[in-house]
Amino acid sequence: MSQANALTESLIERNKKYAAENHKPMPLLHGADGKLRRGTGVLVVTCLDPRIVPEVFLGFRQPGFDPIALPVVRVIGGRAKHAVTNIVGLDAAFGIDMIFIVHHTGKLSVVYRVIMQLTCLSDCGLTHNTDVSLKATLKDKLPGETARVEELSFHAIAQLGESVSEDMQYLREHPLIKKNMTLRGFLYHIHSGLLEEKS
Repeated sequence: MSQANALTESLIERNKKYAAENHKPMPLLHGADGKLRRGTGVLVVTCLDPRIVPEVFLGFRQPGFDPIALPVVRVIGGRAKHAVTNIVGLDAAFGIDMIFIVHHTGKLSVVYRVIMQLTCLSDCGLTHNTDVSLKATLKDKLPGETARVEELSFHAIAQLGESVSEDMQYLREHPLIKKNMTLRGFLYHIHSGLLEEKS
């Protein structure tokens, strides 16, 4: 059995244990009148990196905090262009008033100049790759699909922080995002666990 297959079987067994020992039935999406309930109005868009778990670092699924039902859209790099279909669909279904865009950094390096300065290093997969490099890898894996691969855009991140601002600007200008949508953008520092707001 391959490592991936073995892990998959382990996950299925973990689900059985969870269902038997921890699971509590969840409320239905619709009320007694059959209509969908409106959500909290807040949506989190972030990276699908398994280290980036907003349910934990925002405290809405953590012991010791009151649980909050917040939808989370996870896409490569946390990029808004990959998430826009989900954003528009969730707004239509449940109503979204605010979008939290969260990109993430890596470890901290300490630089001593006149005073100590902390510089955040990139550690998102989209900061280690470019669209060109990703397409080259795919073309090697899928030699008969070069034309389709060329149509893809991964929106690699050249500069963290600026990437958050770019995504907010993209959503502000998108014709399907309502003009009164509130947008807030953050870098999540995986070393400290803190958010740094970007404008």
